[in-house]
Amino acid sequence: MAINNNDPRSLIYQPNDTTVSNSYPGTLQDFPQIPVNDVFITEQAITQRITNVLTGIAGVSSITAGIGISVDQPTGDVTITADGAWTMEVPNVLYVAKNGLDTNDGKSLNTAFLTIKAALLAATSGTAVYVKSGDYTEQNPITVPRFVALIGDDLRTVSIRPADTSQDTVYVNNGSYITGVTFRSHLSPCAAVAFNPNGSAGVTTTSPYIQNCSSITTTGCGLRINGDHVGGVIKGMVTDAYTQFNQGGLGVHILNGGYAQLVSIFTICTTVGILCESGGQCSVTNSNCSFGNVALRADGVYPTSLDSGTTGVFDNVANSIRINNLTSRPSVNDVILFDGNPNYYTILSSSPLVLGSSVVTFVENINTISSLSSLTCEIYKRSLISSSGHTFEYVGSGTNLATAIPQNGGQPIPANEIIETTGGRVFFTSTDQYGNFKVGTGFTIDSATGTISGRTFNQSLFSIMTPYILAIT
Repeated sequence: MAINNNDPRSLIYQPNDTTVSNSYPGTLQDFPQIPVNDVFITEQAITQRITNVLTGIAGVSSITAGIGISVDQPTGDVTITADGAWTMEVPNVLYVAKNGLDTNDGKSLNTAFLTIKAALLAATSGTAVYVKSGDYTEQNPITVPRFVALIGDDLRTVSIRPADTSQDTVYVNNGSYITGVTFRSHLSPCAAVAFNPNGSAGVTTTSPYIQNCSSITTTGCGLRINGDHVGGVIKGMVTDAYTQFNQGGLGVHILNGGYAQLVSIFTICTTVGILCESGGQCSVTNSNCSFGNVALRADGVYPTSLDSGTTGVFDNVANSIRINNLTSRPSVNDVILFDGNPNYYTILSSSPLVLGSSVVTFVENINTISSLSSLTCEIYKRSLISSSGHTFEYVGSGTNLATAIPQNGGQPIPANEIIETTGGRVFFTSTDQYGNFKVGTGFTIDSATGTISGRTFNQSLFSIMTPYILAIT
């Protein structure tokens, strides 16, 4: 008797060998032994025997669509065709595919869901939802539950679009993870990824993480973090390699005390690349803003003050003042607004709170305030962006890529790289399209001339180094 195997997924039987092997899922595996004298003489018998072997293998839950076996009765020769299939299930894994059905259980590729929303509704904490290549228009908003991962095949082959462009596309929760997808077609004022405004995200102890994704749209926002929509000490998200090609829309919008750690964020043709307002804050590393109207903008403070007090002893040498009647120790980089003065003053340091009093030292010179005796003051959380290694390319040239690129007449506006308003602050190091290097607004190395310029000096590198060179020769 001969067995002809035409299906790489099915059993390989070798005469005079006591083992049955299978190449699924790509590596040769040995399966339970079949006695040499176990003669298969009918299609029913061999089908049952193979079924018994397969269902005894860890991870093979069932046989579907038959094994695809034909038996030549006179010779007993058996042919295993490629018609057969079996279902592989892995715990805590669900699948979504364009040929799936939402009436399926999603536990294997053979029983995949059709929509991402159906899979996420079935997912529980610790579940990974794998989305196979395709363009998915979803009944949005869809919600990634706590500690659930949404994993696309690849950001070039998996697209997610909102059926309702007046709603956000995806809401995330504590410990949510998204990777390998491109968000498309979301429109202002909506975002591709956000917290649910109803507060259902609750308290976050593990920040939602968006990695290796893209937002490609017109007026929509790629990522919105509203601190009023989530609880916890750090009301934020973490991103890595999240590209924002939103022509006429915001890139990242952080507001109302929200926070983000942004790594390798690339914004293209956005109205504002990264906007922090009303106390929103973020740290940014290794990122880029290309074209668009404004790159980094920090505006205002959180609307409600963190604390209030009354000024006491002033030390003009240390640029500090004792503030009384406080309920907590003032925090570094928060700002203080003194009664009768429109300016915000940045806290450089503060002493531990003793009987409601703390000595606060400031970044800005507070000697300019006419009277500091017994003034009421309010402490606020400022909007803040801290970015290192940022690249600015043709910022200010507009949100239409066709006209923003330099070969079509696009002109950069360097003043639009950094915008600080109403107490907002941007700390940064950067390089622009001219190769100029900046450390904040007070220190610039001009690549073309080799000069350093800043608030207190303006000398060429050559003139600085020449005396030292002469002194050692």
